[in-house]
Amino acid sequence: MFTRAYAGYTVCAPSRTTFFTGRHSGQFPKHGLDGKNIRKGQPGVTTLPEFLKSAGYATGAFGKTAPLADPQRQGFDAFVGQVVQKLCHNMYPRKIDAGMMPSGQMQLNLTGNWRRKDRELCMASPDIYNYTVDVFHDSAVSWLDTVAGGPRPFFLYLSFTIPHAGGWGDAPEFPEQGNPAPTDLQYADKPWPAVEKDHAAVITYLDSKVGELLSRLRSLGVDNETIVFFASDNGAHVEGGHRKGFFDSTGGLRGQKRSYFEGGVRSPTMARWPGTIPAGSRSSFAWAFWDVLPTLVELAGAEAPSGLDGISIVPTLLGKEQQPHEYLYFTWAAEGPGYAVTQGDWKGVVNSCADGKALAPSADDAMELYNLEADPQEASDVASQRPDMVKRLKALVIAKDLRCCCFQLKKCARCPKGTNKGNKKTTKKANGTNKGKN
Repeated sequence: MFTRAYAGYTVCAPSRTTFFTGRHSGQFPKHGLDGKNIRKGQPGVTTLPEFLKSAGYATGAFGKTAPLADPQRQGFDAFVGQVVQKLCHNMYPRKIDAGMMPSGQMQLNLTGNWRRKDRELCMASPDIYNYTVDVFHDSAVSWLDTVAGGPRPFFLYLSFTIPHAGGWGDAPEFPEQGNPAPTDLQYADKPWPAVEKDHAAVITYLDSKVGELLSRLRSLGVDNETIVFFASDNGAHVEGGHRKGFFDSTGGLRGQKRSYFEGGVRSPTMARWPGTIPAGSRSSFAWAFWDVLPTLVELAGAEAPSGLDGISIVPTLLGKEQQPHEYLYFTWAAEGPGYAVTQGDWKGVVNSCADGKALAPSADDAMELYNLEADPQEASDVASQRPDMVKRLKALVIAKDLRCCCFQLKKCARCPKGTNKGNKKTTKKANGTNKGKN
């Protein structure tokens, strides 16, 4: 279990952009990445599945795949899921995507969801509706059955949409009314608000699906040859009526989804590799989603390109010492497009970049400073006490020529003209890598 692992961003699509590219959001403008969509053949961008496929892996994607809009032309052999970000919030859609894209050309018709539906109807008769989590999971396990023990090692990307807030409607735009679940399980009689019973249920439902996947790996005889990562692409949310404090979803960390603070970007992350990673082990090594690509590429026996922001954490996975990251960097918009940077135990937070024209860090930035070792809740801003550290963190990000652009939201995605060349407007997860006998 990693106690200092991070998602790639404080909301999902840009976070997964870092996962698939090995680059953090401060570098997106230099590489034409808008945080929402990675185009097929985009210059200078090779996706994680493309690397693994070229290394001889069978590759399959199931569930939410944004920013990959065309998964089977961007490295995956098989695909069943949803590529349009907003549509993923509907857990009872009439159709989902499959096979070659673009969306609309190849879709699976979920006939059970064409009937009238709402929370009460779907929970009263769960067997007659098509819950997308079940469709993703069943498709992934079916594909796993065909590739496990085969001539090629495999990479399975299984991206569940729960516990994201969602609804039961059919239009692209519909209210996020809670956490749709087919049943409230053992929580049905709890004296809790309906949205919190649903939230507890989807967490337990997700637990059961991950458990089924691990059991299938054992039954297929590939358990000891497969490393499984489990993580979230952003911090706890407060959407659809759910309150993060009801179950203490951030474990006391400050912030939540859409926040620079630890509660918005720190990810509950685990790695499992029987016979290689000791059960019950813990690591405080700080790493983030952009480290996934170089890590899995190394595990696959291939070589990641130089110049990525990510580093391989294979030494840490194997229980060895390794050099820490020079820094970790996140962007978002609080008062305006800004950033957070960590180096060791120190974290600087800039709510709005002073340079509003270049949208880049500068010496004029008003930076808050926190010591994550002494103050993991980020309750005490010590910038006035440690001006030397503030100056050091600013100098670091300025020297790296980073940007503080916010991505995904129109109100803050406004990098200067020329830095997002090639961009086009476009409308939690368990990942397995099997190394095979080699």
